Amino acid sequence: MSTLNSVQRKNTAKNILYFMPDCPTAFKAGNITHSLKVLHYLNETAITNTVDFLSLSDWGTWSEESINKFHTLFPNINLILLNRKIDKKKHPIKSILFYKIPNFIIKLFKKKSIDISNPFLNNKVTKLFNSKVYDNIIISYATWSSFVDNINYKSHLILDSHDFITAQSKHKTNKIGHLFQSEMKAARKFDEIWTFSIEEKYIFEQFTKSKVTYLPFCFHKKEITPLQKIYKYEVLYVASINPHNYNSMQWFISEVLPLLSKDIRIHVVGKIGETIEEHPNIIIHGMVEDLQEYYDNARITICPMLSGTGVKIKVLESLNNNIPVVTNTRGVDGLVQKKNNGCLVTEDAQEFASSIKKLLSDDLFYVDMVKQAHNYITDNHNLDNEIQFYKQKFS
Repeated sequence: MSTLNSVQRKNTAKNILYFMPDCPTAFKAGNITHSLKVLHYLNETAITNTVDFLSLSDWGTWSEESINKFHTLFPNINLILLNRKIDKKKHPIKSILFYKIPNFIIKLFKKKSIDISNPFLNNKVTKLFNSKVYDNIIISYATWSSFVDNINYKSHLILDSHDFITAQSKHKTNKIGHLFQSEMKAARKFDEIWTFSIEEKYIFEQFTKSKVTYLPFCFHKKEITPLQKIYKYEVLYVASINPHNYNSMQWFISEVLPLLSKDIRIHVVGKIGETIEEHPNIIIHGMVEDLQEYYDNARITICPMLSGTGVKIKVLESLNNNIPVVTNTRGVDGLVQKKNNGCLVTEDAQEFASSIKKLLSDDLFYVDMVKQAHNYITDNHNLDNEIQFYKQKFS
């Protein structure tokens, strides 16, 4: 890329701030995968732009190692870490006066709100945002929308929604209406909303006047490889720890696994393995350095998913690797195409087990499902479109 002279840079440069509460370099999860891609594009534009990345040091798993890794991966981005709380061990009185009491008072008034910020943090963020003029401010999750309440200049505000927060509390029937109103009020603060779920795009378009941009998760195109005689990891399950993954995997273990023959092994990758008890049909690999090695040697993947919202990145990653997926209805949430996409979808444990067995034993059926996965990703998750979007947005 050619170097711009100082006059050209002055005319084209932007100040951009991107907020994500989690540490993007500490572990792998769907939301982290997305943030890493955004950071990658921002790092490239930082040759001409000034890019700040804001995160919470006492929210995500930030450490000296993860900080160093961040600087290595994104050398052109300025990392800013703020504390969400006042350390009560170091400053007990200050913690009570300036964090606990104000936070308690605020919580009394926002019991039915999606907002999870607090006055102590909001004051620090406001000072940061007003310390210079940011042309673009990108906030991850509507739960942190109060960050933009007191900016003293006009900035193009972008909500990187990640998820539809209200749906996470659908069991709270006495609060659901208030939570929905709170989320829509938060979303309306932004000029633009990003979502990678087609269902969430519809919701935001109906209840806000913001520009809603559908950003499907995109990939480098991978060609279909010949059918292997033996797969090192016949059945692969990749997942992080959260209540949805935990409950869904417990359902799979209790309802589906007994219906499979003893020679079928389920290979589990990710932190979810820490929650699974020892079982002869389950092999726990834990956190791995090279996830691609597992995809390269897997015949199928499973994604038990009884609850949850938004696109399941692990489903898309599997399809991108031309690997069929056996999942539940929640596993294909957010996908543009619900059928003929490489996924076998069922709520029934018997059918779930039968789908696994058919994909493992019927080569003709398996090859057809592989082609479906390949065609779905090619048609709907084209990386060239994603690259073009970020170039136009921040160049």
